Amino acid sequence: MSKLYYIAWPESTWSAYRAAVRALTVNVDGTERQATAWPDWSITTEVDARSVWETVWKAVSCHESQLSTYERLKDLAPAHLEALWGRQSFYRVFSVVNGGRDKETDLFEGIPA
Repeated sequence: MSKLYYIAWPESTWSAYRAAVRALTVNVDGTERQATAWPDWSITTEVDARSVWETVWKAVSCHESQLSTYERLKDLAPAHLEALWGRQSFYRVFSVVNGGRDKETDLFEGIPA
């Protein structure tokens, strides 16, 4: 494995999501926890997906276990959906090929073809 990433939604993405679905909460060991945004400084990689956001949305819609959560998103205006899916943000947890402070724009950056 050359790289490992976590998805890392910044405040702008969480705001768009909360406007559509409300806060995302999960019960962990009897304690309700709420998802929070990643600080902008910690995001190492941003992939511009604006030209393919509709394809991203179709792919997300295929996750049957998540459909009840995403059901409310189906009625959103295209501009709102683009705000959710037009930029994908990640935190690079591990990399043997790069690790500088410059933000990546490609998950495969530094990996030989």
